[in-house]
Amino acid sequence: MNKSKGVFFTILSAISFGIMPILAVFAYKGNCNAYTLTFLRSFFAIFILYLYLKFNRISLKISKENILPLILLGIFGYSLTTLLLYLSYNYISVGMATTIHFVYPLIVTFICILFFNEQITKSKILALMLSVLGIFLFFENNSTTDLRGVFLSLFSGCTYSFYMIYISKSNVKDMNPFKLTFYLSILASTFVFIFGSLNNQIKFDLTISAWFFSFIVSIITAVVAVISLQIGIKNIGPSTASILSTFEPITSTILGFLILKESITIKTIIGCILIITSVILLTKKNNTSKISS
Repeated sequence: MNKSKGVFFTILSAISFGIMPILAVFAYKGNCNAYTLTFLRSFFAIFILYLYLKFNRISLKISKENILPLILLGIFGYSLTTLLLYLSYNYISVGMATTIHFVYPLIVTFICILFFNEQITKSKILALMLSVLGIFLFFENNSTTDLRGVFLSLFSGCTYSFYMIYISKSNVKDMNPFKLTFYLSILASTFVFIFGSLNNQIKFDLTISAWFFSFIVSIITAVVAVISLQIGIKNIGPSTASILSTFEPITSTILGFLILKESITIKTIIGCILIITSVILLTKKNNTSKISS
């Protein structure tokens, strides 16, 4: 049951994150930018999560041992990942940025094997290879690619790897996911607001549509996606969750085709099939042949 629960919530998280780039495009059209969208995403979530915690009478108290992990997760994982990825959209396409960002399943898996003695099944190795190849097929071969965008999206993959591993290995792993996200949202909105204000990047002269899409981004990503991912990691571990998260670009591709009228190539379809195959491999019950690290 725990494995099925973890798989379900991880895929739900991936689909929710996959919706985000489409919403971001519409928010950007209304005078929003990466700093403002990152700030509003976390800021709106604070109030939504606070009401949920109060309504369900969940204590907001945290132990002293949780303070440092929360700060590290909030700033170096939660905030930077989102900000770097959103900033990369200014230099390269959403598709390419997402593709490069998905270096993190490889990083997470190797770190878990090398440093945490995680045993990995043959099916997981095959699933990882298929998902990486599938993601690679999403990559756009463009000689005019801006290296700034490549670096930003690559760095976002590294910070997200830290987030996924640290959240499962630190003492916050057993914290209520709504409570954890509440504090991460406070830290993220504070950090981004200060950093963005110093760079004169925080702006509130947005159109009504930009405010609306920013609010929807907050609900779908900062609430649904983040909490679902935490539940997924808790039940199936960071390496499996990172591979299942490759369902995200499939969602973005389909919605890009349906909503933004973006084209879908044969190469992209093959990439989708490979990713779906990797998901099927990971969800098989008879996943017992293990290779020790």
